[in-house]
Amino acid sequence: MATTIQLKIKDESGNIKVENHEIEEIVLDQYIGMMKVLNDALKTVNGDQGLAQLLDFFNSKADEESAQQRDIRFAYAVVGSFDALAVRLPEHAVQLVSVLSGISLDALKSQKLGVIFDIYDAIITENDIEKLMSRAKKSLALTKTRVKIKGLINKLAPAPKEETEEQTQA
Repeated sequence: MATTIQLKIKDESGNIKVENHEIEEIVLDQYIGMMKVLNDALKTVNGDQGLAQLLDFFNSKADEESAQQRDIRFAYAVVGSFDALAVRLPEHAVQLVSVLSGISLDALKSQKLGVIFDIYDAIITENDIEKLMSRAKKSLALTKTRVKIKGLINKLAPAPKEETEEQTQA
């Protein structure tokens, strides 16, 4: 059963039009889009030195330095990671909601924040994302197992080679 969300969309002349949008279980195309957005987000996280410094800060022990040194290091880490935390990662989050909801990015960006949370809640309600990811991992593991078994069989008992013309003439 789909969840219906009301969107308020402004047209070019400034008139507000209310549209009902149904959030349903995701389809394969949305799953592929989700994985692309998540991959881009991971690239952002992994490629950002400021975020790396911030994560290092949280993973370090407090007794290695004075409180003042720790505060300064924390401030530098926050400032260095600001672009990723405040701009790039939220953009990835909005793209993810757009892909999973089927609502265009432009329409989504013009909604009030409360509506965005309603859309997010509907996505979570209609889709068990964790279950879908677990299912995808299970299928991938099965595929890897089958490929390994086939490779092992080919090593143990290789397929017969085709005879060449010289072998048949002899």
